[in-house]
Amino acid sequence: MPVDVVKTRLQMDGAASVRLYRGSLDCAMQSVRAEGLTALWTGLSPALLRQSTYGSLRYGLYLPLRNLFCVDATRPGSIALWKKVTAGAVAGALASGIANPTDLVKVRMQTHGMSLASAGTCPKKYKRVAHCFGQTVREEGILGLWTGVGPTMGRATALAAAELSTYDEVKHQLQLSKVIEHDGLLLHVCTAFVSGFMATLASSPFDVVKSRIMGQPVDANGRGVLYSGMLDCIIKLIRHEGLLSLYKGFWPNFGRVGPRVTITFVILEQLKASFG
Repeated sequence: MPVDVVKTRLQMDGAASVRLYRGSLDCAMQSVRAEGLTALWTGLSPALLRQSTYGSLRYGLYLPLRNLFCVDATRPGSIALWKKVTAGAVAGALASGIANPTDLVKVRMQTHGMSLASAGTCPKKYKRVAHCFGQTVREEGILGLWTGVGPTMGRATALAAAELSTYDEVKHQLQLSKVIEHDGLLLHVCTAFVSGFMATLASSPFDVVKSRIMGQPVDANGRGVLYSGMLDCIIKLIRHEGLLSLYKGFWPNFGRVGPRVTITFVILEQLKASFG
């Protein structure tokens, strides 16, 4: 969770033309100094809620969708890579679209203290998850909970397409080439590590845009004051902060995604071996 908070704040850093952090460690230290140690666990409740919905749907939908696209689902090695990519993309898009409100609340709770962090004071705009949900609906309407759904689905599509298809394909290729023949823990961990890196690489630009759009301040009509949409955000990011700004927070992002992907796939493989 602390890695996720740092990642999100680094992605938001510079949105209002003010740079607060020199890197991951500086971001963590400033956050603790201004808001206390618990700042690194800000947004934990919506993060757990998001993962239990979005994560479950994404992994749960992949295999049924993949099997819909193939002739013989009992032979995963015979399934074309593009079918795996497509199944992962569709699973990610559907899951993220449904779970967008939880992602929005997570980002807003994680970034709400940034503007005053350098001053050493940080009033709580959102007291808890229900309060953040309620205030968002009051200020922006029910559809405000789907603010940033475009880049959210774009991120999830890229992430799931890369993560799920890479795991499937790399695992098959490692066994086929006899680099790691035994279908056990070593194979699962190595494959998941590669999968996590590819997922981070593919999804980072969408993740930055998502954080910027979800975390930006809104006017009296509930419209964002910094970016009008996904394309506007990308153009402004590149114009004012350079092309590499699309990969802000990459390493803390990988530090979050890599272990999560590894743990998830190892557990899924064990469950599959136990229950079929």
